[in-house]
Amino acid sequence: MKKLLLLLFFIVFTASFAQQKEKNAIFKNDMTSSISNITAYPNPFSENTRISFISIRKQSIDFSVKNLLGKTIFNQAFEAKKGLNSFIFNRNKFVRGMYIYTIQTNTEVISKRLIIR
Repeated sequence: MKKLLLLLFFIVFTASFAQQKEKNAIFKNDMTSSISNITAYPNPFSENTRISFISIRKQSIDFSVKNLLGKTIFNQAFEAKKGLNSFIFNRNKFVRGMYIYTIQTNTEVISKRLIIR
């Protein structure tokens, strides 16, 4: 019974962090998104993954990774150029499991899943 409840909890929790589409961006108010096409490939991964996105202008980006308890375990700020941007995220000492990665600009926050196997 406990295993069933735990499984149900993870399914509901995972569904709540399903990959967002641009129309679900936090700040929309008739503004276009400043970042789009956010992907992590490969995902799931074992050693490293490439995070890619398109930015409509040069801007500051804050990339963070949180565990399922909401604790920030990785944070990096950098300047995104106009157009396609990508960088490699290394597993380092993170244990296997599901994480939530977030890309934040001055106007929006987009979060997606990341699975380390």
